[in-house]
Amino acid sequence: MMVPVADRDPHPGDPSDPNAHQRGDHPAPPPAVPPGNLPALPPAGQPPLGPEDTEQWRKFQEFQRFQQFQEFQRTQGDELPGETSRPKRRGKPLWVRVLRSRWFRRLVYVIVFVLLLNWAYDHFFGNPDEDLPASVTGGSKARRTVLFATSPKVAVRMVYDNIAQEVLPDACTRFESEEVEMQFARHFNAPDCATAVHRLHADVTDVTRYSLPRFPPRMDLTPGPDGSVVISSCEMEVHDGPRLGRFTVKVIPGSRADQWTITRHDAEPDPCPVPSPPTR
Repeated sequence: MMVPVADRDPHPGDPSDPNAHQRGDHPAPPPAVPPGNLPALPPAGQPPLGPEDTEQWRKFQEFQRFQQFQEFQRTQGDELPGETSRPKRRGKPLWVRVLRSRWFRRLVYVIVFVLLLNWAYDHFFGNPDEDLPASVTGGSKARRTVLFATSPKVAVRMVYDNIAQEVLPDACTRFESEEVEMQFARHFNAPDCATAVHRLHADVTDVTRYSLPRFPPRMDLTPGPDGSVVISSCEMEVHDGPRLGRFTVKVIPGSRADQWTITRHDAEPDPCPVPSPPTR
């Protein structure tokens, strides 16, 4: 009588077991380093290795295949399992590269050098005309007035306009110097030019009409031997406000397009004398 013999269950993880893959009995992942004390293969004609030696030999072969797989991936440029990709280095911003560039630093050096050279020249040599009177150089007037008059009529009309609208300091900087300002102030019994402007503005009854005085054609605006033009308020047509006396206007020497400034002020009778009728 034959006794049935159960099939021998293959050793778990035995590579000779054809059902190992289906049962999920795959061996654990290969170790990071090959195991030591590996047994040598028995020579031909010797009995086979025992189960433990066979398992160690199998793990060693899997480790070798895993190393070959890693080497293959390195040659293909693929990322190895478990490795994290390194972030790519971003280039520096454009403005950083410009500031650190050699040509930019040279440009800054040149600008600083030019500024220092200009400062040194002004400091040690200065302006040869800075100590001359304003009537000669016109430089003092350039610091006192923002906008120059382009004709004798405009120079006087702007004084009327500034007083009509009580614009300071423009009403006073129309004059060539502080000395001429004080001439104007004294003729209206004021301690300074600004006070005279405030008092005269209080007597204006119509700002628009007063700010636009007229110059009749009979007025003589021909420059004298010294190049100055004298304009009398009594000869002008002034409405709705006080007349401002007699102005002496002259071109600023060296100015562009003949810019005019008031170099003298004189008082006139109030009221103005009635002009005599022309003789035939």
